[in-house]
Amino acid sequence: MCYCFLVNFIIEGIAMKNIIITGCSQGIGKAIAQHLSPYYHIIAIDIVKPKHNDYAAFYACDLSDVSLLLQTINAITQKYQALYALINNAGTFVHVPLLEQELDKWNKILALNLTAPYLLSKACAPFLIKEHGHIINIASTRASMSESGTEPYSASKGGLVSLSHALSISLSGKVSVNTISPGWINTDEDYTPTAEEHAWHPSGRVGKPKDIAEVVAFLLERKDGFITGSDFVIDGGVSKKMVYP
Repeated sequence: MCYCFLVNFIIEGIAMKNIIITGCSQGIGKAIAQHLSPYYHIIAIDIVKPKHNDYAAFYACDLSDVSLLLQTINAITQKYQALYALINNAGTFVHVPLLEQELDKWNKILALNLTAPYLLSKACAPFLIKEHGHIINIASTRASMSESGTEPYSASKGGLVSLSHALSISLSGKVSVNTISPGWINTDEDYTPTAEEHAWHPSGRVGKPKDIAEVVAFLLERKDGFITGSDFVIDGGVSKKMVYP
């Protein structure tokens, strides 16, 4: 084992804690991995391998495929004896008129956005309990507000918020469970929001992936378990803005 490999696992002689992040190849998941990789041992799960290097181990998996997901979970739990955090970030969005929506697509979206976090949380719970760790689920403000044609996505994110507070009770005193509900986070690195789009936000700007990563880091620093069962809405104040026709 080379010295450079050891550096990835040890800071000042202290072993880095293991954290699973799903969907970290791009967008918010990528920002979370980049923000946390200097301090934690990142175990990445995604359908495609990240082009960045901000992780220590990678498992290729289509998280919407239950069979493949269970195999991946088994491989990880066989290798790692303890986990400090599970960050369920992987998800997919759909915007299709209601009458054109198909059941197969509905099932696919719920499998990825809701069933996968449930299965991962259930399987990882015994390992998270060992370190009085964290489950952080990345939901969406669409859990409580919608536009037309987003039924599968909104339903999955609403379910994820509810799943999180249920888990916080089942794992009470053992694992902290919270959700982060982003609003408009510009994950398109090739797009620059307009002045009007920035001005629409009470914060004065559109969100950045790093905004979410910083909240994740804040929650992971809380070691006494008091913050649990909460949903952190990070949307630049948009959901508090009164809008008239």
